[in-house]
Amino acid sequence: MSILPLEELSVQGESAFGGKACGLARLIAAGASVPAGFAVRATASEWSAELRGEFEKSVADLLRLGPVAVRSSAVGEDSATRSFAGLLETILDLSTPAAALGAATRCIQAGRSQRVREYAGSETPLAVGIVVQTMVSARAAGVCFTRDPSGRDGGLVIEAVVGLGDKLVSGAETPERWRAYRSGLGGWECLPEERRGVLCGDDVESISAEADRIATAIGYPLDLEWAFDPTGTLWWLQARPITAARPAPSYMIQRSCQDANDGPVTVWSNWNVRETLPDPMYPLTWTYWRDVLLPVITHQVTGIPRSSELLRQHYGLDLINGRIYFNMNALLAAPLLGRLSKRMLAIMDSRTGATMDRLLAAGALRRRRLAGSHVLLIPELLKATLLSLLRMATVVRPRHALAVLEQDAVAVDRRPDVRRLSKYELLHEMQLWGRPECRRLLAGLQMEAVAGIIYFAAARMYRAYPEAWQKLTTGISANPTTQISLGVDALADAAIPLFVVFRETRTTPELMRRLEVEPGGPQWLAQLREFLSRFGHRGPMEFDLGASRWAEDPTMIIELVRMQLETPRAESVAARMERLGAARRRAVEQAVSTAPLWRRPIMRALACLVELYMPLREAPKHYGVFVFRRIRLAALELGRRFCQNAVLATPEEVFFIEYRELEALVEGQSPPPGLQDLIHVRRDQLDRFRREPAPDVLRSDGVPVVEDRAGGGSSSLDGVLHGTPVSAGVATGPVRVLSEPDPRAMAEGDIIVMKFADPGWTPLFPRSRAVVMEVGGLMCHAAVVAREMGIPAVFGVAGATSALADGQVVRVDGAAGTVTPL
Repeated sequence: MSILPLEELSVQGESAFGGKACGLARLIAAGASVPAGFAVRATASEWSAELRGEFEKSVADLLRLGPVAVRSSAVGEDSATRSFAGLLETILDLSTPAAALGAATRCIQAGRSQRVREYAGSETPLAVGIVVQTMVSARAAGVCFTRDPSGRDGGLVIEAVVGLGDKLVSGAETPERWRAYRSGLGGWECLPEERRGVLCGDDVESISAEADRIATAIGYPLDLEWAFDPTGTLWWLQARPITAARPAPSYMIQRSCQDANDGPVTVWSNWNVRETLPDPMYPLTWTYWRDVLLPVITHQVTGIPRSSELLRQHYGLDLINGRIYFNMNALLAAPLLGRLSKRMLAIMDSRTGATMDRLLAAGALRRRRLAGSHVLLIPELLKATLLSLLRMATVVRPRHALAVLEQDAVAVDRRPDVRRLSKYELLHEMQLWGRPECRRLLAGLQMEAVAGIIYFAAARMYRAYPEAWQKLTTGISANPTTQISLGVDALADAAIPLFVVFRETRTTPELMRRLEVEPGGPQWLAQLREFLSRFGHRGPMEFDLGASRWAEDPTMIIELVRMQLETPRAESVAARMERLGAARRRAVEQAVSTAPLWRRPIMRALACLVELYMPLREAPKHYGVFVFRRIRLAALELGRRFCQNAVLATPEEVFFIEYRELEALVEGQSPPPGLQDLIHVRRDQLDRFRREPAPDVLRSDGVPVVEDRAGGGSSSLDGVLHGTPVSAGVATGPVRVLSEPDPRAMAEGDIIVMKFADPGWTPLFPRSRAVVMEVGGLMCHAAVVAREMGIPAVFGVAGATSALADGQVVRVDGAAGTVTPL
C-alpha cells in the first residue's frame, strides 16, 4: 500500500517509506507518545491522480484533530550515516487537504535539488516519502541528544524554546540548554547551562528519563525532537541515530582498596596533590605507592595497626588516568583525620571545600562503610585515634624536630653506593619507608599538620590587624625550600668572575667542561656540588620515581644562575628576607600594642610559634624526598642490571614495570611473555594520560561536579580574574604563561602564570613580580614560599593560563585575590 498509518509501519521499512517515517515507527514500538499521522511511500516521480486523491482523503480525516504538518521522509534520511538535516522540507500548520498536497509536492521536489544530490553522493533524484501528522500546540519544544555528540561527557543534552521547535532547528532563536545525568543515588541530576525560563527541573527530568528509556528500547543513542502541549503531555516528534558523534572521555580508575564500600557514589578530588603531583605517574611509582608506601602512611596518620584489616579499608589514594586523587569517602572515614581533613580543606582550598560540603548535603558524598561489626570496630578506632593524637603531640620542640629530620635525611643520603649492593639489597632499599631508619621522617606528616594548625590559629587571632596578618609568615628563611633560592643567589654571586664563560656556553655539559679548566671554575663547581648535596634530590615531580633530579641534571639551576648574571637583581634574596622579617616583626609589634591587654601575650606567643613552626610545613617534604631519590637510584640500578641480562632495553624502562613484577624479576622468575610489548603499551598509555587529564573532582556515576567558581574565573563585566588571595601585595607587570619550570622562558619582573607549581618551581619565584596559579590554596607549598618571600600571589584562578596572554600587562592584588588586565 502507498499510504499507511504510522502505527502500522514496519520499523525496518526505510527503503519503502524513508528514514523519518521508520524513526516514528520505532518510537511507537518503544511505547512513546507520537502525534497521530500517516506515511506515504517514497518516490522520485510525480504522484498519480489516484494517489493524490487518496492522500487528500487521508489528510481530511486527520484534519478533524486539528492542523497538520507535512514532512519529508527520504530514503537514507535520519540514518546512522546521513541525517539530511535542513536539506529537505517540513511545512507546518496546514489546515486544508489542498495545502497539504502542495506541501507534499514541495517535499518530493526537494529530493531533486542539486544540494540534496551532492549530499547524498548521487546523480539521480532522491526518493522522498511523506509524513503527515497532527500539529502539537506546543508550550515548549526542542531536541534531546541521549548522548552528547560533542563527546564532552556521557550526559544527555536538551535544548528548548518557547512554542514550536522550528525556531530552534532553523537557528532563528538561541535555546535554553540543559545537561542531564543518571545519578548513582537514583533518578536524574539536571544541570542548567543557559536558563531562559522555558523549562523547569521536573520538565527536564521527564524528558531525560523518557528519552533514556526510548534509546534503551531502540538500542542506540538518539537525536530526538519533542514537545510539551499545554496540558503537560510530552510528545515525541522525531527519532534518528546520532551521526558523527565523538566518544565521551573515559577514565582509567585504579583503586587502592578494590572491595571498599563507598556507598552509591565514590567522590575523588586531587586537592593539594595536583600541585605536587600534577602529571601522570609511571607504573612503578603508582604500584610502589599502593603496595609499599600507602600502608606505611595510612598507619602513621591513622594509628591503625598494620596487621588490622581496617588499615586497608582506610587507604585514601586512588589513581585516575595516571594521576593521584584523594578518595574523599575514605578520607572522611579515617579516625581523627576525617574530621580534621574536612575543616582543613575548607581553609586550605575553599573552592573544593565548598564543593565537598555541597556533595555531602546532597548525599552524593558519604563516609566509606567499614566492613565488620561496628560495635567491635569502636575500640580499635578509639585506640587508633588516641595514637594519632599522641603522635601530633610529639612535635613540641620545632627546632629539634628540624634537626632530627635533617639528621635522618643525611643518613639516608650516605647509605652505601647502590652499585655495591646485591639485587636483593636493592629491593630491600626500595622498602626503606617501612623501616626504622625512616620512622622519624614519617613523623613529618604530623609536623606538617601541627604547623598548619598553628598558622591558622595565629591567622584567626590577627585577622583584625590586616598588616600583621598578611605578614605573619614573611621573611622566615628557615624553610628548606626558601634555602634553595638563597643557595642559587650564592652560586650566582660566586659566578660573577666567570660571567664570560656562562655567556659563551649555552648547554650544561659544555659549561661543565669549560669550568673544569677555567681559572676559578673548579672552585665554582665545588660550590655547585655542595649545593647539589643539599638540594640536588629536589626537582619537578619529585615524588615520582621516574622523574630526574637536579643532581642528575642541574640545567635548571645553571639557567637560574645565568639569568641572574645577565640581569642582576637590585636586591638579593638574603637582603629581601631580612627586610621582610624586620617588617613582619614591626607589624606584629604594632598589632600587639593596639590589642586589648588580655590578647597581647597570646598574640606574641602565636607570632613566635608561627616563626618556629612554619618551616615544618615544608621541611618534612624536603627531607622526605631524600628517601624517594634513594629509592629511585635503587630502581635505576636494578634497571641497569636487567639491561645486562637483556630483560630491558634501557635502565629507565624499569619505571614501566609494576612493583610486584619487579619483585618477581629480582627473585629470579622469568620475565613475563611479551614484556617489551607491555612496556610499549604502558608508555603509550602514559602519553595518553598526559594529554587527557581527568577533572579535578570526579564522581563514579559520571555526574560532573561543577565546582564553586565564586572564588575563581573571570567577571563578565570587567574581565577581572578572581581567585584565592594567598600572599598579600600589589604588583603590575607583563604576563608570562609557563608550562614548565624553565628559567629561560621568563624575564626578570614577569608575572608568572601557570596551571600548578610544585616546590621544584619555587626557585623561579624571586625573579618574578607576582605569581598566578590555576589551582592551589592558602597552605599549598607554593603559597607558603610566596608568603615567606613577600611575593604577591593569587591561586585557584580558574582558566588563568588561557585567559591571559604572554606580554599582557596585569595588576595582581594578592590581598584581594584579583588579577586585573590593564
